[in-house]
This record gives sequence, structure tokens and C-alpha cells, in this order.
Amino acid sequence: MHLSPINKSIAAAKNGFAIMFAVIIGTVMLILAVSLYSFVGHQHTGIQSIVHGEIAHFLAEAGINSSIGSVREAVARIMSGNSGNQRLNEMLLKPGELGDICINDMLDANWNSDLKEFSREIDKDAAIEVSVWLRDFHASETEPGSWVDPVAKDGFLVIESTGTFKSATRVILIKRRVRVGSSLPAWLSKFSLYIGDAAKGGEGSFNLIRNDYRGMITDGPKPLIVYNHATPDASFEAGNISDILREEADATVWQRRGWIWMGGRRSRLNLCSGAGDLGEIFHFYDVSNPNVFSPVKFSTPAATLPDAFSSSMVLPWDKSSSSVRQVSYRFGHSFVLDGFHDRSSRKETDAMYEGNILSSGEKSAFTSKSSILHLYGDARKGYQSRTRVFGQVYAAFPRYANLEVKPEEPDVEAMFAAANPPPLYLLPSISEAAWNNSINIHDIMRREVGGPLLKTGMLCRDHSEYTLLMSRISELPYVESYNSMQDVYSGKTGRFFPSDAGILAQDSGLTATIERDQHVFFKGRPAASALLQTLKNRVHIEVDSINDFWERFLNERDELELNAIVSIKNSRQLDMQIPAGGKPQPLVVKGGGMIILEQGNIVLRGISCSSPDEALTVVMVGNGSVSFSSTQPNQVNIVAPAAELGYGSKFDMYGSLCIGSVYADHRFQGGTLRFRTGQDPTTSGYNRYYKVFIDPKDSFWNE
Repeated sequence: MHLSPINKSIAAAKNGFAIMFAVIIGTVMLILAVSLYSFVGHQHTGIQSIVHGEIAHFLAEAGINSSIGSVREAVARIMSGNSGNQRLNEMLLKPGELGDICINDMLDANWNSDLKEFSREIDKDAAIEVSVWLRDFHASETEPGSWVDPVAKDGFLVIESTGTFKSATRVILIKRRVRVGSSLPAWLSKFSLYIGDAAKGGEGSFNLIRNDYRGMITDGPKPLIVYNHATPDASFEAGNISDILREEADATVWQRRGWIWMGGRRSRLNLCSGAGDLGEIFHFYDVSNPNVFSPVKFSTPAATLPDAFSSSMVLPWDKSSSSVRQVSYRFGHSFVLDGFHDRSSRKETDAMYEGNILSSGEKSAFTSKSSILHLYGDARKGYQSRTRVFGQVYAAFPRYANLEVKPEEPDVEAMFAAANPPPLYLLPSISEAAWNNSINIHDIMRREVGGPLLKTGMLCRDHSEYTLLMSRISELPYVESYNSMQDVYSGKTGRFFPSDAGILAQDSGLTATIERDQHVFFKGRPAASALLQTLKNRVHIEVDSINDFWERFLNERDELELNAIVSIKNSRQLDMQIPAGGKPQPLVVKGGGMIILEQGNIVLRGISCSSPDEALTVVMVGNGSVSFSSTQPNQVNIVAPAAELGYGSKFDMYGSLCIGSVYADHRFQGGTLRFRTGQDPTTSGYNRYYKVFIDPKDSFWNE
């Protein structure tokens, strides 16, 4: 049958479509086949990668498990105090940043050779490597108003195990937090004594002790004597007497000695004379022999005297048995400052109570009581403390004013020179109501030695001018007495009061600065709240109770092995006795560290650090009391800014003391507080007291 041309065309089109459809189906099938093959291949490769990765992970775990003991032992060995790796110690205790660093070369890293042999036994393509790192360290104390410690830092000790199998690598990290910080109480270690509220009981609240002329206690409480430098008789780390005496002559000695904080309201600390229990005669006396009083004279600058002192005066002399004679005299003015003292059988007369030199009103107001806080040390050479005192601290002194009379005619001058003792014209206290221009001024022994017949109106126009000249009890800022004391030490001739040297100025502490080698540790006003927060931020370990603390850190010889900063919650608010009841006194401390008691009181019974390179700091967060129940020495720093220093046993403490106030009454037994010079952050010795603490807990990381 023959098809028409049209039918032929239709048949050809159908055949072409079928061929094209067949080609498309074939292509799709080919793509599916290729994709299926590729998927199966990739799946096989992925499974291989997973398997290789798991093997690598197991190898990394095997590295950790098999070497962790050796690594920990090696790390502990190089960080074990003086026997540790010197290079690592220098690295951790170096001021400034610490970058990530592998410390394998500081360890006895034999584990890697063992791991290499172990991995080769598994497969020729297997490998294990364990390395130890210091990582992610940052400065942890950086606030100038709290404390900027260039050494304090936080970071991690990282044990890194890398497992490799064929092309797969897995890393397992074990991290432990590492903290580097001081066991000393930040800026307080520059202070001998810090009293947060020194005027709690009133500005004269500490003036409780009655003492005699030689400085011996007659009744009442006992003094707390503060030595702001090493002393020859200290039970710990005694100072060399010759070095201490040599340092006394330096006008800037206060920069190297412990400071005292009595900031806030005004405080008055009466002082007592004599070389006895309370003696502080070194302030204004020559102390070549502390048993002999050699008072030092202070001249009044001529520019501050009334006009009558600027030229000679012609006056009748006092020899009434002779004819009346007019003699030319020149006048000057000077005085001595004396400590307070009471009546005593050791001296027949007492200038404070004889001749009405001092007014009864002043004696009644100030009394002869001295202070339970003796910031200046005592009269013995080498024990005298000269320090920087912050706050409105005033000392009261009897000021015996002397009118200096100099005859200008030779024969009268010879009469003065022959008198024994020399003529003494003390200007007595005169109240404004009793003042008049015709009060006679004469030699205190009322002798006739050729002196002038002189009346008050010849020297002063009114009572206000006379007040500047007369004897009286003066309250002086601590710094004025300090500056004048420097003139005494340096043997300056023509001493004036206040001193023109101006070594110290009255300081409220708003801009106190502690620095060393141009590094500023602290700048601002020392605040107890900020100090507590700084110390709390250093805590390494927390325990629930005081018993838990002793069980954990007291060894079988009843010694405290601390080497850490430990916080005790003490929810039962029990008193913490150090050492604990029934344990030997004093408590021997090995390693040093810090104890932070969150609640409760502190009772100290004797503490001794086994090495001069160690220190113990005890922090009491809450209010309450700090007291001493034993005469045993205590080598400790106490931070208790909300607490009161309570009465108890007489004590001997060696370190820095921070308290809120002092419980001042007749039961207070006093004692001695000695500044520990090696703890001073302005000295290089401060670096001995840093601790490197490795947290006992691990954190695991997979990478």
C-alpha cells in the first residue's frame, strides 16, 4: 500500500519523537546510575572518615588516660614552691600579660615516646601526642581604686591530647583554672594600722590611761603601742639596731615604714612623757639617754612676734636693794613641748601643777590621761616609729612658753650667766577675763638677777596677742609634731615650731598612692569595702564550716598546711579560734595563704609562720569582734573592717591590722603591733608572697 506524502510525513515525525524519548530516558537512567554510584562511593568515603575520626578520638582519649597521671605529677613537681621549675615560676610571676605557651620542655615529657610506640602497634597511620599549655591568661586585679597588681592573673593549665588516624585528627582538652595572686591583703600591707571609725566614741575616746611623770601606768587600761618598722626585739624577723638608727636621720623615712589610717572624724591622742611603759619622750627630747630628760627648745619666728620684740627696750632692773637702774634688754620667745604626766612620788615638783603656769581650765579639759593608742613607739632608740598618719589626728602637749631676756649691758649679762639655774621667765596661762596690762612677768623662782621689771602690757596690746605667747595646752596636728621631730633628729640649730621643713602635710587620704618602680598599685582613698571585694575575688576554695576547714588543712602534726585562699561560710556563726581549742600554741603555718571567715568572731591564740617567705592573712567579713586570748606572738595580717578590736589578753602581733574601731575601756589590755616590713608592696620583698593555685577540678573540651 502506498502512503500519501502527508501520511509519510506523519509517520516520520512519530518515529523521531520515539527516538528522542528513548534518548532522554537513557540519559536520565545514565545520570541516575552515575549518581547512585557516586552516592555509594561518597557514603563509603564518609563512613571511612567517621570511622577514622572515631579511631582518632579513641587515640586522643587513650593519650589522656594513659598519661594524665604522669602529666599531673610532672606539673605538680615543677610548681612545688622552691623546688619547682625556675623558668615556669618566673613566667607565672612575671608582671604583665602571659601569652599561650607550651610548657612540655619544662616537664619530663617521657609520655610522648611511650604513646608513639603504643600508636604504632595499632596502625602505622596512627599517632598520639600529649602537650601541656598555659592558655587564656589575663590580668585579674586592674582597678586603681581597689588594687592594681601586675602579677595577679587568671588562666588555664591545659592538657591537650591529639589523636591522628590516617587523615582524621581529634583533640581532647582537659582544663584547670590557674590563679596567681598574693596572700597579702592588697593595699593594707602598706599599713601598720587601719581604723575605719577612729572617733567612734568621740574625739578623745582613746585618752583613758593615767600615768606618772616617768610614763608608768598608775591605773586604767593598757596601751596598744604601734611600731611602724622592724624592731630589734621583735620575735619574728628582728631588725638590726644599727640599720634602724641610721635610717632615723632620713627625712623621707616615712615612705619606707608602715602607714596608719585614722581617717574621717577628728581624733585626739594625748601623749605621755617619760621612758617608762608609755614613754614617748623622743618626740621633743634628746634621747641619747632616755632616762635623762633633755628638753629641746623651739624658737618662735621673729616675724610672728608683736612689735615690742623688734627693738631693744630700756627698763628698770629687779635689784631692789640697789639704786634704780635702767637697763637695755632685747626679748625673744621660745618654748618646749612636753608630754602629759600625772603626780608622782619620783619627782618632788611637777611643772604641770606648780606655779599656775598652765591654767586650771585647760588642765581640767585635757587632764593628764594619755592614749591607749601609741602610734609613735617608745623612748628607746631603735624602737621609735615615725610614720605617715592619714586623717585629722591631733596630739595634745603642754607648751611651756619662755620669754627670752638678753641684757645688752655686759655686767648685767654676766649676772644672768652666773645664776644657777639660769633665769627662766615662763609666761603663764591667763584667761581673757583675768587679763590686764599690769600683770608682772618675772623669773619663775622670783630671784633678783638683774632682770627687767616687766608687765604684760609692755609686750602685748591685748589678750589675743598674749594668747600666742603664753604657756598653754596645745592640740597640734600629727604632721606638725612629725616635722619638728625631724629637726630634732637632724640636729638642726634654731628649731622653729611648726618646722619650716614641711616634710609631711595633713592628709585625708583622698589621693593616697602606693607604687614601686613607677608602677602604681593603688591611687585614691583606701576603702574597706573595696578591699574586702578584692580579697573575696581571690578565693580558691570554699568550705561550709570551721570544722571542715581544720579537717581539710590541719596535718597530722597539728600544723596548718594551707597554700590557698579559703572561704569559710560558717552559717552557724561560731567563733573561730586560731589555733583551735585543745591544739598546740602557737599554730605553725606552712605555705601561708588566706582565710576568709564569712560570719562569726575571731579569737587569736598565737600564730607562727614556718618561713619568712610565708604569710597568713585572716579576713573577717561580718561585724563582731577580733580579740586575743593569749600572750603568744601572732604572725598574721587581720582584715576586719566591720569589727571591733575587743579586750582580752595583752597581745603581740606582727603584721597589718584593719579594724572598724577599738573597744576602749578599763578592761583593754593593750599590747604591741609591729609592722612587717617585708610585706610592704613598695619593696621587692613583696614578691615572695604570691601563690600559684591550680583548681583541683577538671573541665573537658573536644575540638
